[in-house]
Amino acid sequence: MSLKYLINLFAYKIYKEKILPHSDIRKMIYGMTVLSNELIKIIILIIFFKLIGHLPLFLFSFCILMSIRTYSGGLHFENSIACFFFSLVFFLLSVVILPKFFLLNFYHGLIIGLSGVLILSLNSPRPSALRPIINKKRRKTFKLLSALSSTICLVILLTLIKSPIFFTCGIWTIFLQAMQLFLGKEEKE
Repeated sequence: MSLKYLINLFAYKIYKEKILPHSDIRKMIYGMTVLSNELIKIIILIIFFKLIGHLPLFLFSFCILMSIRTYSGGLHFENSIACFFFSLVFFLLSVVILPKFFLLNFYHGLIIGLSGVLILSLNSPRPSALRPIINKKRRKTFKLLSALSSTICLVILLTLIKSPIFFTCGIWTIFLQAMQLFLGKEEKE
């Protein structure tokens, strides 16, 4: 029995009971599908980074990314497999590859981090085509929250994080998230 089948079965039950309008049921199905796909992806990534010995750095990078990406958006894929592989590459870069080959000192971290915050501030938000932001006020709010969350993350990295590897991982996470916004399609207003 597949997860999609269970979600549709649950939605059908809600529909038959007339608990929600049909348009809300479609939103519920979308939300449950996204949530289940994300949960599966995160579990697989946790297992992978545990196996290669980088779980603490992965969790650190994940927390920074989620605090920014929630408001900034980024690249969105049409299927779960492409999304998973992009996420895997993103975290391999931010957690394993870039910190190993480009360990940053404070000043380089400051420059790269400020560049990332500036890019995020100018290019946010980049929502999914399936959930466009139509309201201009909401768009401005997301832009402000993206700038604020990335700035807070950068300040925390610059002032509180003493470990060079965690510092570097955090800076690269901010910068790579900013780079996604260049690749993401701009939503038409």
